[in-house]
Amino acid sequence: MRLKIAGGRLYDPTCGWDGEAGDLYIEDGRLVAPLLEVDREIEARGQLVTPAGIELRGQVAAYGLNFLRLTNGAPSLRELGESYALLGYTHVHEPFLTGLTAGYVQRQLAGLPVVDTSASLVLNLREFDQWLRSPEHLQEVAQTLLYLLDETRALNFRVVEPFVRYRQGFYAHRTIEPEKALEVLAGLARITGSPLCLEASPEVLRARLPEPTAFHLAALGPALTDDELVSAALAHLEAGATGDLGLMLPGPQAGAAQLPVRIDLGWFRPLDLNPPADEAAGRRALALALCCPGSQAAFSGAGLARAPVTEYPRLFSWLWDHAARRQDWHDDLGARRYSLSDWVWATRALPARLLGLEDRGRLSIGARADVAIYDVPAYAPPGQWRRYLGRCRTLLKAGEVVVDNFSLVNPEAPRATYYRQTGAKATPMLAEICRFQSMRRENLWVKEGLGGPWVGV
Repeated sequence: MRLKIAGGRLYDPTCGWDGEAGDLYIEDGRLVAPLLEVDREIEARGQLVTPAGIELRGQVAAYGLNFLRLTNGAPSLRELGESYALLGYTHVHEPFLTGLTAGYVQRQLAGLPVVDTSASLVLNLREFDQWLRSPEHLQEVAQTLLYLLDETRALNFRVVEPFVRYRQGFYAHRTIEPEKALEVLAGLARITGSPLCLEASPEVLRARLPEPTAFHLAALGPALTDDELVSAALAHLEAGATGDLGLMLPGPQAGAAQLPVRIDLGWFRPLDLNPPADEAAGRRALALALCCPGSQAAFSGAGLARAPVTEYPRLFSWLWDHAARRQDWHDDLGARRYSLSDWVWATRALPARLLGLEDRGRLSIGARADVAIYDVPAYAPPGQWRRYLGRCRTLLKAGEVVVDNFSLVNPEAPRATYYRQTGAKATPMLAEICRFQSMRRENLWVKEGLGGPWVGV
């Protein structure tokens, strides 16, 4: 179908558009040069037109979340998919997929309606500890990891614990401290050709990053346990690392149970899916968002328990509205206000770049036609933006209208899971790793029909 979006106020920092009036043309799911004839015209005169949102940290499919749904009333997959679409998002990235939970996570992602998905493969460095100590093995480690990325249908790598430690003193000789581990990880990032996501923690923020551009610091907010760590995070970003903010609510959600839900994924510490509210860290996260380099920091929430997607409009409002900050935090936390272009960069353009989705997060010719239209009057002050940006009027996904007149009209819209297609082959190292595991990886690869449909990038 050939479409025209007529007269919108276009916001796209990658094109230098900051509210200029213009038309967009769509054909075969792509943005194209002006067409002489169209099948449908969408009137957007005076309305805000942006690329569709991309969620960097949509904790929607991690192992254990169904228990959180059972005990704490967390939203279902269908509710999550529809909430993202109504907010103007078309892609959600799951941060926690492991080699042993890949099949489960991919099956869950396939059940998320409307939006496209992807996931990070979380590396457990203990599985590679004997090879990480030897530079001559680094190339084979990288090839092994690229093969795992392909087999688990993941899009990028993530490290939650950049160290090797054991609780048993007998294995003390196998310890690798963060300083050494980060040097090795920087080398792996060079070989594999993409920055590596480091889950932020106080230990990571205090460490020296040997090559800041090789790392993305994920979910900064929960890691900011003292004021000095805000300065440390800012220094890493100014040195060239990227990050996502990990904003969170100042207190627990009303009516939500506070039962602990900690999942053993084979790491040194369990994954906490329902951590308690931390008002002090939340305040520091927002302060960091308001002082960090805008080009380096993407928007994210701190997870389903601390920042559910239904509260994103509230989190957005803190970025541009002093009154919203005073209401929730009793403080202005700085003079800076995000502009609409800053918001588009943080929620669309930068996340697309970080995930390697080259045809997303922009409105230029050739991009996929993922477009969100918001009914924001040109005269509306920042204090009113939350009311308008909390629900999109129209959402197009690959040129198909998914949301129209603020309602989901195409809940069965085609969706796909994106992964990095590496073409890497299995290595002798992988066979050695699998030989000593009670749960054999070769029995756990993600098979066709278990998830998907798949799109390799």
